[in-house]
Amino acid sequence: MGADLMKFPVFAEAIKKCDAILRPRGVDIINILTNKDKTIFDNILHSFVGIAAVQIGLVDLITSIGIVPDNIIGHSVGELGCAYADGCFTAEQMILSAYSRGLASIETKVIYGSMAAVGLGYDDVKDMCPSDIEVACHNSADSSTISGPADSMKEFVAELQAKQIFAKEVPCSNIPYHSRYIAPAGPKLLAYLNEVIPEPKPRSRKWVSTSVPRNKWSTASAKLSSAEYHTNNLLSPVLFEETARMIPKDAVTIEIAPHGLLQAILRRSLGSGVTNIALTQRGHKDNVEVLLQAIGKLYNAGLQPNIARLYPPVEYPVSRGTPMISPSVR
Repeated sequence: MGADLMKFPVFAEAIKKCDAILRPRGVDIINILTNKDKTIFDNILHSFVGIAAVQIGLVDLITSIGIVPDNIIGHSVGELGCAYADGCFTAEQMILSAYSRGLASIETKVIYGSMAAVGLGYDDVKDMCPSDIEVACHNSADSSTISGPADSMKEFVAELQAKQIFAKEVPCSNIPYHSRYIAPAGPKLLAYLNEVIPEPKPRSRKWVSTSVPRNKWSTASAKLSSAEYHTNNLLSPVLFEETARMIPKDAVTIEIAPHGLLQAILRRSLGSGVTNIALTQRGHKDNVEVLLQAIGKLYNAGLQPNIARLYPPVEYPVSRGTPMISPSVR
């Protein structure tokens, strides 16, 4: 999760900053990001702080090369990344908000639950769900995530598969997020976040919410990147499908995440005129290559990334033994 990108000084510095904040709390973010044992993410707190640290590093990196977004959209915990990219959070506030989200999750007794990706949109799946299962994430017209008790979820997933409908359980540490079952974690998360965000800043118009319905965007609770806003994010369904409809038909989207998990959804749900770019790729042998290719795609899409800022400045005078590159230029 982002280990390759530590080769870039800006990214590495962001991770070191996160490490300095988390280490006194007993969390080794360097180990979380570089450990090849995937079971480390069985602890949901590790997942949340890992995602947040990588997002901080990637935001710092693309900002350093002059890429500034017109709009920002987050999916679930990704709204913490929105707060950072929007200037509402410092890096410390973002990583501690992610830590708080994980801590509240594991400290609160909730039902033994499960979540699953389903190849149906919200409108199609909502009436199919048993009464104890909810649609947690509206991903696109042909993709949703459902959440509920583990036994009921297992039975319903099998039922969907028997009907030749795509359905697959997804890792969630057996915590049914974005459903009524996670509500007991709300008060604890709110208390933690109030300590992290004592003076919440207003969200800019760039940041388009996926946790508050559009008809409530003008309400006081939706205007601030507050403890209340981010607690509501945990407890409420993710309205990504509804928000994604606002993406212009000629947009360039950049996924800021440890893995480009939303790429398939974006390609299917957005028009062919939209350019979708992921900065990372799960399973790739070298995510430095993935990132550099992504920056090349940004250039091809009409942006002007200043790639010289990816590397430390050259210190002069250089060694007499430094080879010249001019003979290699054809």
